[in-house]
Amino acid sequence: MPTVLDWSPTVDPSELLRVTREAIAAGAVVVLPGDCGYVALVNPTSSHAVERLAALKAGGGAPPAILAWGADDPAGLGLRVSTIGRRLTFRAWPGPIVVAVAGEPDWPSEWPTTVRAALTANGPVRFRCPEHPLCETIIPALDIPVLIVDTFLSTVEAVLDTLNDPDALAVSVGELPPEGKPTLVTLRGASYEVTEPGLFPAEELEKFAAKLVLFVCTGNTCRSPLAEALAKKLLADRLGCSPDELPTRGLWMLSAGVAAQAGDPAAEDSITVAEEFGASLGNHEGRVVNPELLAAADEVITMTRAHAQALVARYPGVGPTPRLLCGNTDLDDPIGAGLVVYRACARTIVTHLERLLPEWIGQ
Repeated sequence: MPTVLDWSPTVDPSELLRVTREAIAAGAVVVLPGDCGYVALVNPTSSHAVERLAALKAGGGAPPAILAWGADDPAGLGLRVSTIGRRLTFRAWPGPIVVAVAGEPDWPSEWPTTVRAALTANGPVRFRCPEHPLCETIIPALDIPVLIVDTFLSTVEAVLDTLNDPDALAVSVGELPPEGKPTLVTLRGASYEVTEPGLFPAEELEKFAAKLVLFVCTGNTCRSPLAEALAKKLLADRLGCSPDELPTRGLWMLSAGVAAQAGDPAAEDSITVAEEFGASLGNHEGRVVNPELLAAADEVITMTRAHAQALVARYPGVGPTPRLLCGNTDLDDPIGAGLVVYRACARTIVTHLERLLPEWIGQ
């Protein structure tokens, strides 16, 4: 008989992780909660793998994908992923998105040809990383390649009914009705295509595929918000679009602070000066630098050497190497110094942004 376990986020997951790994290693199907109903994990080397995949498909499941956790996972099959593809997978996973990668896979020798055929029957090999707290606990700890199928079923009992696996392990969180299907994105060369629209919004994909430039200062109320707003203004003028449309042109500007308070508005003088330069900071909300944001950035631009040193010390090896906005000099903090100083600060920012913009537009 299949084993069904109830999950509580307050319980130590170590035992659940152990039995999950043992079940997959033994070739049993493992059913977990996902972001589109329940998902089924299948060991590709199991003698029953193709049979299980066929049963899940007959029950209305999606084509099988390879369970992924990181942007570099497709490289494990020898598949090349472009810079845009890496941005998408790094920033969108975990989430309701399936990424199909065109190319000829370098299959593990122990994977049967029937399993390989099932993974390419619907086109390029698919990769999937569902969003659920339990998945975020279990997936990184799995040490063997695993296949994943979205069942689009709302209970573990319904999933188990589609399988003929007496050794299956299911972890239940109760009824989990799917609100839709994952968005299918296909990576080809340096571009991507939404081949099947789904729960992941197209506008979010555009943003996640864009080059992310992160400006960093101390409190994220004066210098870095001005740099963000003025960069958006200058880029939009050059590209002939509105600042909100920049992600569709491949550019995403953000700012944060090493000692910011989340949600704080920009300084009044920053808002005033931004408006004088044709930019807007009225809706700015302070953002705190964190390792996830740094790792997602393509470029990190700091206002001073101290900011750069703080990032490197706090988050060694995370994200790109910071560089100074003003080249080799610090940009002094104008806080409390009045509009004249803020205007001078903004002019300095514009001068150095004009130097950097051609790099960003060309990438």
